[in-house]
Amino acid sequence: MDFRMLKNISFDFGSSIVGFEHLRHFRIDEVEEGSLFGMMVSEEEPEIGFIVVSPFEMYSDYEFRLSDEIIEGLQVQSPDEVTVLSIVTVNKPFPSSTINLVAPVVINVSREVGRQFILNNSPYTIRAPLFPERNGGE
Repeated sequence: MDFRMLKNISFDFGSSIVGFEHLRHFRIDEVEEGSLFGMMVSEEEPEIGFIVVSPFEMYSDYEFRLSDEIIEGLQVQSPDEVTVLSIVTVNKPFPSSTINLVAPVVINVSREVGRQFILNNSPYTIRAPLFPERNGGE
């Protein structure tokens, strides 16, 4: 995931970030150049942010379908407009950190809108190992 393509854009997430429904606008910054990780920071309360990563970077077989309702709500015209991120829970030591695969953050970069969705009946977990090859997978 190249977070530079998201730089200087404020994305409207409505009230969809679970536990932070009072926050609407977030930007996504690089943690450091070339890193797999980004930082999703609230525009309303800059002290609130989340480490994010593309779930496909960590789980190459990760997949889900966007419903027609979600596609319409995000005004998606082409799959190229969509970026998917997952929120990371940072633990010590860092290799024991987890990734939320049940509630992906889906962004339409072209329209500058995004939503966090809960995948119903998902085979995934909210605390999947961030580095599955080190932790024996799910």
